[in-house]
Amino acid sequence: MATTEEVRSSQVDTSTSETDSIYMARAREIAARAKEMGLNDHDKELLASENKEEQARVVRDSLKQQFVPNRILETVDGKLSATPAMKAASDFLKAPKDGWCLVLAGPKGCGKSTAAGWYLAQKTKSQVSCPPKTRRWWTAARLVRVSGVNNEFEPLIQVPTMVIDDLGLEYMDKNGHFNSRLDEIIDERYSNYRPTVITTNLNAQAFKERYGARVIDRIREGFRHGGAFIEINHGSLRG
Repeated sequence: MATTEEVRSSQVDTSTSETDSIYMARAREIAARAKEMGLNDHDKELLASENKEEQARVVRDSLKQQFVPNRILETVDGKLSATPAMKAASDFLKAPKDGWCLVLAGPKGCGKSTAAGWYLAQKTKSQVSCPPKTRRWWTAARLVRVSGVNNEFEPLIQVPTMVIDDLGLEYMDKNGHFNSRLDEIIDERYSNYRPTVITTNLNAQAFKERYGARVIDRIREGFRHGGAFIEINHGSLRG
């Protein structure tokens, strides 16, 4: 089952004083050197290469601060396969804000978490002048441990971009506290067009049965605008 969904949040911090990154300072230094020294094309290519390496370092450091797992970082740094999950993430990156949510559903090892990590990396590259420094990658198991009244909850629902990984593997308490918390997270992000990528091992029917019609309805709202619930059925990419 494949549909539409995603949201393009361009909430990029434009302040340039305290938040100006090491990368941007280095980029200005390189540009100044090129201008002052009258460098030849070869030297300019070397400086451009150095600039790209610095940008890649800044992006990687930012992804660590967003709590993207090392396993995903190492995968994203390499050559990525054109999996259905990657195609869905790429399409989601181009969707308008009304799309807001992408759900990647499939078995373990089908590339859905890698696609979610790649998506965060692309969003970070677009903000490299002031890269994110707050947690944007959440496992469902960690969300279970976040209280609705502690100081982690408000920031996690307000970050411009969020990944919820392995939804469906968390412990379900008998009183439904987690479902209530998830409902609040989804509603807040839906209401404010905040891009959200969810990975799950549940198919669409099991997802609806576990989390309820209200969550599904919020997610489905974005389908006609570029969001999607993508079921990946080709099995594991792992050997």
